[in-house]
Amino acid sequence: MNTTDVQREQWATVFLGRLERLCHLEERFVSPPDALADPQRLVYKAIFATYCDCVGLGRKHEAERIMSGRPARDRAGGSSASGAGSVL
Repeated sequence: MNTTDVQREQWATVFLGRLERLCHLEERFVSPPDALADPQRLVYKAIFATYCDCVGLGRKHEAERIMSGRPARDRAGGSSASGAGSVL
């Protein structure tokens, strides 16, 4: 394995760990009420960006496995069974 492959694997590990952390953060989201107008939206965007990083590093299968554990959300922010399996 050359240096580029090793670095790619290291970055993939970092992004998969970050994706898992963000998904757990989403589940137990807590934010001070005055911190941001829509803090949960930032979590969603961070999850999507990190998912894209994982896919770009060839780790789509692992990223989707992590994402499959997320609670599904409808557009209003509540739980929804119809959104299961979606990226966001």
